[in-house]
Amino acid sequence: MWRYVTSLLLFLYGTTLFAQDNGGGIEQPVDSVAYQQTYGLRAGIDLASLIRTALDDEYTGFQIMADWRLTDKWYIAGELGTEELIRESNQIDFETTGSFIKAGADYNFYRNWLGMDNMIYVGFRAGAASFSQQLNRFDFFQDNNIFTADSRFPNEKFDGLSAFWGEIQTGIKVEVLNNLYLGINLQLKVLASEDVPDNFDNLYIPGFGRTYDTTSIGVGYSYGITYRIPFYKK
Repeated sequence: MWRYVTSLLLFLYGTTLFAQDNGGGIEQPVDSVAYQQTYGLRAGIDLASLIRTALDDEYTGFQIMADWRLTDKWYIAGELGTEELIRESNQIDFETTGSFIKAGADYNFYRNWLGMDNMIYVGFRAGAASFSQQLNRFDFFQDNNIFTADSRFPNEKFDGLSAFWGEIQTGIKVEVLNNLYLGINLQLKVLASEDVPDNFDNLYIPGFGRTYDTTSIGVGYSYGITYRIPFYKK
């Protein structure tokens, strides 16, 4: 039996060598199937704003996010939303209400396998906000706890305020179902200009987030679900 097995192996080995030696005269088949990428409008909502609205009694927000595929790697992208923050603390009570828009582009660094359509991207945005501030109460600063803080209740509202900033985003988008995506990103923002109310600083700007006296840099994040409307493939 082993003699027949050995003879079969020698025959197969010899056939393989013959095929390799004559490979130059055999025309190899060419795979003519090319995978086409889907192009269209991808739009959805920011789940992070909705979750914060449900958990934080002082915050109400809603944001729409969208992108349009230009090439295999480049996307036009943007966000549009509204925010309201009613903050009551030991030293100040204020209300911020307004809307914002962000527009820019994303570049996808991820090389997808055949049939996949995911993203690992870096993008930039130019952001603008239109909002109002209302100062309800503030306490004068004091460096001791012996005396009661001196409080003022101006109930003063400042309308028609605006702010502009630049933003860098990095994140991922994963296709969980056909044309349905989950995404998360981190945002680094630099405030370029803002309208400052008289005798009162902007403590929060819709779309930008919390502001600080010592720096113009802000941070943020987003977690959203989007659906792509497939217009065509190429």
